[in-house]
Amino acid sequence: MERLFTNPNLTTALICSLILKLRLMSKANIIIVEDEFIIADDLSTTLEECGYTIVGVAENVEEFLELTKERQVDLVLLDINLNQPVDGVQIAHIINTELGLPFIFVTAFTDAPTIDRVKHTNPYGYVTKPYNDVDLMIAVELALNKFNSLNKGKPSQKQVKSSETIFVKTRKGLEKINIDDIRWIEAYDYYSYIRLEDQKVLATVTLKELEQKVSNTSFVKVHRKYSINFNHLEKVIGNQVEIAGELIPVSRSHKEELLNQLNLI
Repeated sequence: MERLFTNPNLTTALICSLILKLRLMSKANIIIVEDEFIIADDLSTTLEECGYTIVGVAENVEEFLELTKERQVDLVLLDINLNQPVDGVQIAHIINTELGLPFIFVTAFTDAPTIDRVKHTNPYGYVTKPYNDVDLMIAVELALNKFNSLNKGKPSQKQVKSSETIFVKTRKGLEKINIDDIRWIEAYDYYSYIRLEDQKVLATVTLKELEQKVSNTSFVKVHRKYSINFNHLEKVIGNQVEIAGELIPVSRSHKEELLNQLNLI
């Protein structure tokens, strides 16, 4: 029995064989962003049979961003309608600004408003559902080849940007925050407050989770409820530090770590 969306006149094995003979096959790591299990499974099976590695399947932006941390990613296949506050087009903008990866939309949408939104993301391909394996393989190979040609010898945008920004879960969705703009982070029950220059952002994650996000940066823990951005530290007054005119407590157990960071004379 043929799998869903497969061209009945051309099996996946034959497609892969043809691509290999044309020397187009690329060893690539691919993430699939798709909320429908049957489609995600079919995409995974088809791509794996042709030698690609599936890093994982994400149903939403949070899962997608976590997958990008696990290993090198070469291509993203994006559905548009994910039944989530952040859809595929919005994820595409995140990819462009934060990751610098090629992506292909795999979607049933062909209406003018959607196409107008999509064109501003500059995708490397657009495959419509129901797709067939030939169209999918050609789109994948062309996207990989185009990206490699355009970026030969260049560092990836992910390498260049490093950890300058993070996306934080809030009640309004995901909010992009520059790490350097954070004054300090304060625990608030199971949530956290992120203190910026002119506002306080309530993040729906714990202090520990945020500390992991900003690890290997200029943050230092000064109290069980506080982590401060060392670059904004102004004064140390007894068991307190001053940042932007406000005093933050420093516990005994963390004071030595703080003092070790200071350039004392």
